[in-house]
Amino acid sequence: WHARRILSTLGNEFQRILVEGGVRVHAPEGGFYLFLDFSPMADALSKRGIRDGVTLCERLLQESGVAILPGSAFGRPPSELSARVAYVNFDGAKALAASETIPLHQKLPGDFISQICSETIGASQEIVSWLSLES
Repeated sequence: WHARRILSTLGNEFQRILVEGGVRVHAPEGGFYLFLDFSPMADALSKRGIRDGVTLCERLLQESGVAILPGSAFGRPPSELSARVAYVNFDGAKALAASETIPLHQKLPGDFISQICSETIGASQEIVSWLSLES
């Protein structure tokens, strides 16, 4: 239950940051990944020579160090500007130990995710920063 609470809180925060950055992302319903739709940025990405999910993922990795997988790896059309990201780049043992100090009936404190899962949240912020770069 602690793992579920951590992943739910982290997934919602990751999604919130991306949505504020202009990416279409459904709220997580379970698991530990999100499916990202970058089509709202198609014109800006095209000016940077990015017209498909594979190129988007390759350039994001090269230019920011953030690794995501293109939507085409999951059956989406190759030309689609979509990708899937797993949000599990954090120390699970540390997160569980910290969560276990907080009763399950309570929400995790507002700074829990930023302190315990800082690399993961940093990746979402890095994606948004990379998207805002000028062509």
